[in-house]
Amino acid sequence: MEKTPKTAQMAKFIEDEPSNYEKVAEALQQRSTSATINEIVETTSLSRSAVSRCLKMLRNEGLVVLTNEKRGRQSLYRWIGGIPALENELLEATNKHVSASLLAETYDALVTDAFALFSILLENNNWEVITNLKEGLTDTEIHQRVGNDIPLDSIRRILVTCDAHNLIKINRIRESAGADFVRLFEPLFRVDFVNTDKLNDLIMLRGLASAMRFEMDDEPKNGYIHPYAILLNLTRSLYSSLQDTVLLTTDKNEQELFAKIIANVYDFAPDLDRVYRSENWRQKLKYSKNIIIDESSDHLLLTNDFTKKCEVNMIKQVSGNNE
Repeated sequence: MEKTPKTAQMAKFIEDEPSNYEKVAEALQQRSTSATINEIVETTSLSRSAVSRCLKMLRNEGLVVLTNEKRGRQSLYRWIGGIPALENELLEATNKHVSASLLAETYDALVTDAFALFSILLENNNWEVITNLKEGLTDTEIHQRVGNDIPLDSIRRILVTCDAHNLIKINRIRESAGADFVRLFEPLFRVDFVNTDKLNDLIMLRGLASAMRFEMDDEPKNGYIHPYAILLNLTRSLYSSLQDTVLLTTDKNEQELFAKIIANVYDFAPDLDRVYRSENWRQKLKYSKNIIIDESSDHLLLTNDFTKKCEVNMIKQVSGNNE
């Protein structure tokens, strides 16, 4: 028996009584002040239970708020959506919400991209999730720590990405919610392990990016410096030294390849296949004494002897520049 897709199942949940949501939304929009449930019932001719159900969904979508005010003993609801709550808009918002949550519970091929983990460093407020990674915490507990700025489904996607790149190890503590609307918001993952060394590396990279952004966006301030500006300047000196040292240390057959690896960060073999196109650079690599292709990862790697020579020369060059 063919199963109905999960997203379609959830969309049907809203389609049962679409006009009721529109009636309640219009009743609130047309009032210049807040309204009680009884007043909405009177305006829409719907049952109290139907109005209550519609108000709950509209509040979940952020279109209606329950105020602290009361009229008699009844609480007041106010429309804050700012745009007409047409049936299509409500259905579209709900479909997007459900689709995102369902995707967050399913392993997404995008998280395996080589630089997916590093994209998190600079994307929106996602860095807050990284800084709150603690062993033993569930996804919902992390959500409580970071607040409502980051949706729960985004937190789950970040956790899966971090796990795929060995920053953390997560344990799935329940099955996917499927069409169960409530279980979408129950704990799904628990953080069992955090690689603190890699986490410190990410903090360093984030700090360097922040220092660069400050230089791009702000005028220098006399007597003050960005917290990571010292590390950024040292890294620039080391990078310049690395370029000089590698090119001076290698023979002519390797210099062009090294230049592409160091200057353009073409550190994957498929990168160089694309750059060289018809030219057989892999054949030249067979005669290289310093570069190999790691068969398990397609990374270009340097021999230990060569990197030790480079390291000694780089330290001498940078030390001489700082004297």
